Parts: sequence; C-alpha cells; structure tokens
Amino acid sequence: MEHPHDLQEIFSAYLSLFPQETARQRPFREFIAHTPFEELYHRKNFNGHITASAFIVGPDHTQMLLIRHKRLERWLQPGGHVDYTDASILAAAFRETWEETNIDPHDLEWVRPSSRLNIPADIDSHVIPENELKQEKEHIHHDFRFLFRYRGEKTVRINPAEVTHYEWQGMEALSVNPEFALVVEKIRFFLQR
Repeated sequence: MEHPHDLQEIFSAYLSLFPQETARQRPFREFIAHTPFEELYHRKNFNGHITASAFIVGPDHTQMLLIRHKRLERWLQPGGHVDYTDASILAAAFRETWEETNIDPHDLEWVRPSSRLNIPADIDSHVIPENELKQEKEHIHHDFRFLFRYRGEKTVRINPAEVTHYEWQGMEALSVNPEFALVVEKIRFFLQR
C-alpha cells in the first residue's frame, strides 16, 4: 500500500501531466498533507479516504464500461474502497473491478503514463452521502481512477449485491456529459501517449 511519501511522488507526477488541475486538486493535497497513514484508506475516516476505480475502454476506444451503482443509483465506473491488504491502490482498482463485474484482471491492460509510478488517469475528490444502514456519515472519497483497455468479451457478469446494470457507453456521448467530459478528455490524452 502506498505510504504518504509514495502518494506525494505520484501526486507530483500527476500534476506534472495536468498542471491546470492545481486548484481542482487542493482538497486532495490538503488531505494527504494532514492525514496519518493509518487513516488514509480507512473507510470509517469520515474526513475522507482514498478509493480506487477503473475507467475501462473497449479495444477500439469508442466505448467505456459503466455500471449502475445499487445504493447511489448513478452510472459510475467500477470501483470502491481500498483495503489495507491490497498491494497498492492500483491493485484495489483491479480487485474492485473483479468484485463488481467479474472481469478477469488478465483481460485488462493498464494504460500507464509511467513505467515507474502508479499514476492514475484522474484523481477526483467528491462527496459520498450519509449511509444510515452502514452507520457512515457524509464524507469525501479521494478516488484514484486508473485507465484500462479491455481485451475480453463485451458481456459482463455484474455482482447484483452492488450493481443493478452495466452498459458500454459511447465516448462521444460521454464527452458532452458534464460528469464525464473532463474524464473523456484525459482518457484520450492517455491513449495518445
């Protein structure tokens, strides 16, 4: 699992790719600067915690896999909480994808900008609403979103405990969707490197 020094190094490399995001990334910068290691990934840290997710594009890069999250009732990329048993945040993205979609990690090719660091395609800090059933207050997810090229069959077997549907959505349509427009731009940047 990445320690604060590793996170700082990854974050600096990320900002060198996307210097225009300095202001957008202020919440994450403050979070890693002031949070002890043992609380960075802890899901009961309601000041926030790091999560991992996967942008999965098809082989021709024209579609991206989205799932309909059962509790949030939103179309999202696969992902979720990082466990302290995960080797890295990247490993958590692979595991969460497997748990939600049954996609074998061997069918995912990580699109990486660096051979040395686990740099995500996006870091997004967003509010997660309170969950009374799990006794979780409203909190922030600092989501490391990794980009993968899918090499398997287009049929996905979702986990009905977490996901209600899946859909391969067109990148052109996502590029005008306010929730995904910035992401599509960054995905195209990564795919062209």
